[in-house]
Amino acid sequence: MQLPLLLLALGLALARGDAIRGLNPDLASHYTGAGATFSCISGVAKTIPFARVNDDYCDCADGSDEPGTSACHNGRFYCRNLGHEPRLLAAAFVDDGVCDCCDGADEAKGTCKNTCLQASAVHKEALKLKITQFEEALSSKAEYISKARTFKADLHAKSGSIENDVAWQQSEVTRLKAEVDLLAQEDAARRAEEDAQRAAEQAIAEQAAQQQPGEELATEEHVAVADDQQELGDAGSHEQRELQEEGEQALPDEREETAEERGRRIASQWTNDPDAAATPASQDGVDGEEQQEALEEEGEPETAGDYSHQHRQQEGEYDHGEWQEPAPEAAATAAHRRREAPPETSEWEDLMLFVSVFKTWASRWLTTLSKLWSEGIRADVLEHRQRKKQLNMERMIQEGVREKNSRAAAAAQRNGRRPPQAHKAHVPSAAETGTPLGAAKAALLEAENVLKQLEKDKQDIQTYLYGNLDFGPDDIFLAFADQCFSSIQTRWTYEICFFKDATQREGYTNTVTVGRWRGFSPDYKQILYGGGEDCWNVGPRTMTVSMSCGLEEQLSDGEEPGTCAYQSKFTSPALCDDSEVTALRRQLQNLEAFELEVQALIAKDEL
Repeated sequence: MQLPLLLLALGLALARGDAIRGLNPDLASHYTGAGATFSCISGVAKTIPFARVNDDYCDCADGSDEPGTSACHNGRFYCRNLGHEPRLLAAAFVDDGVCDCCDGADEAKGTCKNTCLQASAVHKEALKLKITQFEEALSSKAEYISKARTFKADLHAKSGSIENDVAWQQSEVTRLKAEVDLLAQEDAARRAEEDAQRAAEQAIAEQAAQQQPGEELATEEHVAVADDQQELGDAGSHEQRELQEEGEQALPDEREETAEERGRRIASQWTNDPDAAATPASQDGVDGEEQQEALEEEGEPETAGDYSHQHRQQEGEYDHGEWQEPAPEAAATAAHRRREAPPETSEWEDLMLFVSVFKTWASRWLTTLSKLWSEGIRADVLEHRQRKKQLNMERMIQEGVREKNSRAAAAAQRNGRRPPQAHKAHVPSAAETGTPLGAAKAALLEAENVLKQLEKDKQDIQTYLYGNLDFGPDDIFLAFADQCFSSIQTRWTYEICFFKDATQREGYTNTVTVGRWRGFSPDYKQILYGGGEDCWNVGPRTMTVSMSCGLEEQLSDGEEPGTCAYQSKFTSPALCDDSEVTALRRQLQNLEAFELEVQALIAKDEL
């Protein structure tokens, strides 16, 4: 029905346009020519002959008598732009040599080429793109409605058992914490014992590595000294046997002492005359030579006289300043004693003695420390290690949370949203869960996550099921629960959170609450926040957010038009309506329907 009427209006406009150039079809009723006169449309009432319309002279103050010329400064030229969008052009641009209308009607005929079909094609593509975008927005709106319904249904399903579920999960977390603590203590004790054992083994190995070269040399020295002592002992034993044999041979001679010899000996003792007990010279000479040869064979550095002097001092053979001949047995015993005298110790023997003493001392200290560790400070050290490990773990988790928050804040700054506040703790890797303690920690972490989700579900049930909140038509705005959106201005950042608060922030500090959730306007075109922080001499702050259809959720144009009264704009597919898409589709259909008609009219007009 509308298409025939539009074609009829177009035909009438074209017919009238043949007589009156630049005429706006909406004003065609004033240009009927009845009575062969024309009355000025506005301003001072004036009637002129109809023949003076478009005579390139301005008769009416409103310029209505010259719609197709540039005679009146306030005149308006109507571009038909067949096949495209019509437009009104200032009269000053008429016949100026520049083609302003796509159909060239503003210039002399034949000056401009008709480009309306090309412009129409571009416009048609823009319409198609806009329709596609609105269809996507409507699809997102349908998803929001479905998500809201699913969310509410899930809360209803959980509401019956949420209390019991939370209580049971809390007991499970408590049990797993106790299990983790027990396994952690056992693991810490085992690690401490292994560390102590490794430390002791390492200390012994390092000590052995440091002492090994000295011990090898000392061992070789000991072997050499032992060999020398054995050789000397064998030689001494051999000489001792010889002396014993000589003594045994001499003893019978002494037992066979004659009466004369006995008399001389006794006489020499009473008279103190050594010559009295002297033996024949030949015998004494023989005995002296044999004794001297024996001393030389033994390798003694002393002379016979020196030996006799020393031996006499040891045996007390000086009797009142007189010398007495030592007995053969005494001489043999003294020589044997001197041969068996221990040699002086070497530097290596001193070193080995020091090493032996040090090893004994170190062993005693290690034993003492081990006993002190096992009986005294072991529990304190294990407790300190466990506490330090927990602090390190907490610090690592906090650093990870801060890093994640910084990344989320950067992403939120780019898309205008606040980063989510829920964070997951570190999930143990496969290597960590390979031990009983790691598996217990993984189970505890999972149980804690389940408990957090149950507690959140419990809070959501109280807020979104029994909180007496309005979520809009079909609960569509429930899809924005726990979501916040930001608008970054030159100085201030405005942020709104659905069903919560609205804030004004300078950077990431100095946050001011400009309002708390008050609900929607009756037509669901505005969000109302009130009861914010007090403003001096005004009262509580307020904020109003105007909502409209948009391709995505976006908060924009945060401002303060009144003292402590803030405004902003919010677009979302949730605000889109089918009527807008319907109007765009109708416009596209009409444009496509005109293409053939316009082509025929353009061909006729060019003739």
